[in-house]
Amino acid sequence: MANPLQSIRRNIVASLARARGVLPHAVNDAVFHLPTRATADTPALARACGWQCTQLGPRTARLPAITAFDAPAQAVADAIVAGLQSPNSRATAFAAVVPHGRVYAIGCTAIAPRGIVLADVSPHAGVPIEQHRVLSGYVIARPPRRIAGTSALIAAVGHDNFYHWLFDSLPRIGLVRDAGLAAVDNWIVPDTSLAVAKDLLARCGIDPARVVTVGAGAHIECERLIVTSAPGEICEPTPRSVEFLRGALGASAAPSASRPRRIYVARRGRRKVANEAALAPILAAHGIETVAMEGLSLDAQIAAFRGASLVVAPHGAALAHLIHAQPNGTLVELMPPAYGNPSFLMLAGACGMRYTPVAGTRIAGRGGKVTAADFEIDPAGLERALRGVVGS
Repeated sequence: MANPLQSIRRNIVASLARARGVLPHAVNDAVFHLPTRATADTPALARACGWQCTQLGPRTARLPAITAFDAPAQAVADAIVAGLQSPNSRATAFAAVVPHGRVYAIGCTAIAPRGIVLADVSPHAGVPIEQHRVLSGYVIARPPRRIAGTSALIAAVGHDNFYHWLFDSLPRIGLVRDAGLAAVDNWIVPDTSLAVAKDLLARCGIDPARVVTVGAGAHIECERLIVTSAPGEICEPTPRSVEFLRGALGASAAPSASRPRRIYVARRGRRKVANEAALAPILAAHGIETVAMEGLSLDAQIAAFRGASLVVAPHGAALAHLIHAQPNGTLVELMPPAYGNPSFLMLAGACGMRYTPVAGTRIAGRGGKVTAADFEIDPAGLERALRGVVGS
């Protein structure tokens, strides 16, 4: 339940933001330093303003082949697919150069001259553009700090989340490079607590000396700001993004040893499988080894997935490493009850893998938010799924 004082504060800020929005842009820019409107079509704005903009082809997501071996699993698969934003989106990727473009706050919202939020560059899932966070969540900002040269914005949602760094931020580096717009002097990213963020950037060829971090309340204006479309819809990674990451991170789909590996990825934080002990004999009978990501270096995490032909795991950020598994392999995802997040179903499709869900059940007597709580997996349901995937 939300804190009542926080709710009151948010409502007050939203009311003040709406009041500010009726003022002329010049007043907002001079006094409040905040935007007043938004566009969801940056290429059209670029054409109208004469800015350089490069179209980079469709950013099409790809559904995997989905197999469910019982009614609960089929219900999970149906719910996930029904909630997809764009399983066959034909939206086009782009990169554009915005003269005197600005970047605001840790969400790294891109703002064009005359106070226009570029909502298709800095999206928030399920939020109408007129309610974009910068339009509705702030009353006043500090004046922008100016940066010379050409800067590329590669930030996106989820600045502290490994999955979002991999699929919503880093692939923008590839889009910037594919566009070939200009030499980049600075790469703009959000301040983050994610320990591997610097390593990920370095592996993508970004010089640490050229990284500009944007934190809470920060505001910068770039002489020239390169912005890109989101690589794909939020939680719907594309094959193009997977291809970029495989090249940047040195992913190899080659099987290790003489037999492709089968792995179970144990989860130690929240939303873990509470009855793992009951599943262990079933996993062992199918030649599935258990790995855990917590405490491992990035190289060790990659090695744990590399060449795996079968990945069994509860829903969690570690599954972002599917890019290192075999493209023709299978993901068996153990899903929390009443949880329809499509992230890894769509990642399996982007990686060229098959997908099988196994429905979880809530633990009797446990309260709290069901999508964040530990859950149980029916051993018989897991056995059916594994027999269907790998045989007896």
